[in-house]
Amino acid sequence: MPPAGQELPFSPERLAAGRRNFERLADEAGLPYGQRTHWYDSKPAHEAYLWADERGAGDAFKRRVFTSYFVDDGNIASPDLLASIAAEVGHDGDDLRAALAEGRYRERVEAEYAQAREVGVTAVPTFVAGGYALVGAHPIENLRKLMDHVGAARRD
Repeated sequence: MPPAGQELPFSPERLAAGRRNFERLADEAGLPYGQRTHWYDSKPAHEAYLWADERGAGDAFKRRVFTSYFVDDGNIASPDLLASIAAEVGHDGDDLRAALAEGRYRERVEAEYAQAREVGVTAVPTFVAGGYALVGAHPIENLRKLMDHVGAARRD
């Protein structure tokens, strides 16, 4: 994936159909969204998450990256964008830039990607339980069926 991302490679009709489906699911879940035009390399964002998590800001950082990507069509491979998110959650963006440039978390992210491939992750989102993978966005009922199938206890 080039650093500037890749324009979504679908026909206008397919993009419109995909957006309608995504918007329906996002509306049902109460999630914000915007009009995305590109795919971006998510590895730098995964590395940045590990950095933020070590500083106790993993959840806030992850939520802000989600908003940047799915609502604002932000390039989550950009060290500048990730550094600005780090600052938003109260941490040193320059240290994050250095961590990304040095590849401090790259090996760990690569290992996590390899593990994900081993259990069947081929797209985002993928839900894995009991050796089964449910790929793509699904209604909550499908997730309940998966959890029932693997014998997971229900919780509120």
